[in-house]
Amino acid sequence: MTLLQGGLVVTPDGIIEGGSVRVQGETIAAVGLLEPERGEDVLDCAGCVVLPGGIESHCHLDLEAGAEVTADDFATGTRAALAGGTTTVLDFATQFHGQSLATGFERWMEKAAGRAVADFGFHLAMTEWRPEFASEMAGMVARGVTSFKLYMAYRHSMMVEDDEILAALTASRDLGGTIGFHCENGRLVDALVQAALAAGHTTPYHHAATRPTVLEVEAIDRLEVIAGLARAPHYVVHLSSGPGLAAIARARAGGSAVVAETCPQYLLLDVAAYGDPDADDLASRAFVMSPPLRKAADREALWAGLAAGDVQFVGTDHCSFNLVGQKDKATDFAHTPNGAPGIELRMALLWSAGVAAGRLDPARYAAVTATNAARYFGLYPRKGALLPGADADILVLDPRPTWTVRVADLHENVDHTPYEGTEVTGRVRDVFLRGHRAVVDGHLADELPQGVFLPCGTPDTSVV
Repeated sequence: MTLLQGGLVVTPDGIIEGGSVRVQGETIAAVGLLEPERGEDVLDCAGCVVLPGGIESHCHLDLEAGAEVTADDFATGTRAALAGGTTTVLDFATQFHGQSLATGFERWMEKAAGRAVADFGFHLAMTEWRPEFASEMAGMVARGVTSFKLYMAYRHSMMVEDDEILAALTASRDLGGTIGFHCENGRLVDALVQAALAAGHTTPYHHAATRPTVLEVEAIDRLEVIAGLARAPHYVVHLSSGPGLAAIARARAGGSAVVAETCPQYLLLDVAAYGDPDADDLASRAFVMSPPLRKAADREALWAGLAAGDVQFVGTDHCSFNLVGQKDKATDFAHTPNGAPGIELRMALLWSAGVAAGRLDPARYAAVTATNAARYFGLYPRKGALLPGADADILVLDPRPTWTVRVADLHENVDHTPYEGTEVTGRVRDVFLRGHRAVVDGHLADELPQGVFLPCGTPDTSVV
């Protein structure tokens, strides 16, 4: 047995100052004001915060995107996640055009099995809607995939129409599942992109200019009309704007079962990263992601929503493409591989800009980085909380150090980070995955545990 003793222990029932967590085998045996037992290993956590291991609600590992494949696969991506305090990743198994849902799931199981060193589960991303998917979804739920994804953007490749959204939500509702939506008006984005390219506007600045906030808001409002007809649970992935948050708040006030996820990039970065309209320096291509970065005012609105319970959890949308060899091959913003890395830095960035900056308290931090995702995606109480009987997934975070983000210091298999040079307060000290100490004094252990597949259960739609 191991006793993590003397830290600020954050539990669903409150914070225990000078508390302890007892680990026995792969699970938590006790939490409270505990004294060491004879022969027990003791890890001194004085001055540190003891938290549930993070749950990454949104990542894309080993994803094919056109001719490119993300730089991080399940081996490198989960190592980076563990190093950063995340013990569970929920990736998007993807059904490509013409495939069955089962094919997408099985391909992703092959990608992850034997390679992942964090525990993992799947959402099932559908790049189209076909009527037979309604019955195929039942098979996925039986295999532990209870959350799906549809795209209201990316016309001519993944975008679905309103009647298809209604059919999918109806099927998901009847199965006790949920669907996450990429909310942008894909038809209008496509029209703006084509107009920009025709005018010779090719730089990353125009990526943001052709995906304005109003198109996120319109998509959310339209989704809420459709979901209201289906009376179905659903969520908005990677929410990027204050007006989008307001649209969600209106829907929830009207009785909608919608919840929201945002990402660190929308909390820490803004549209200035794209440079001026004529600049096409390689560094600005790092920020070509969808939705794009928004205004500074949107950042503050999202922080307020996160603190108040209007945004329920934070994922990264980790989708890593190298600047050199991948993003630099594109001739314009529209063909630049979309996405940015972030899986390793999520926990530290949110502590620094959230708790250390006075925007969140430790209890809310634990909720939005772990507990709420565990509840919504049917993993609670096995995951997401320091509770007796739960998996011993534990993060010991030292809130005192300050450090600077450098890509050379990270474990992500990509040549840049959008947070390069960011000053951070607070650092991951130790990480346990099912009782195995995977990070020791800030360094990955020589031997890492093997990640296991996590079947997900029914979503808890009451999370706030």
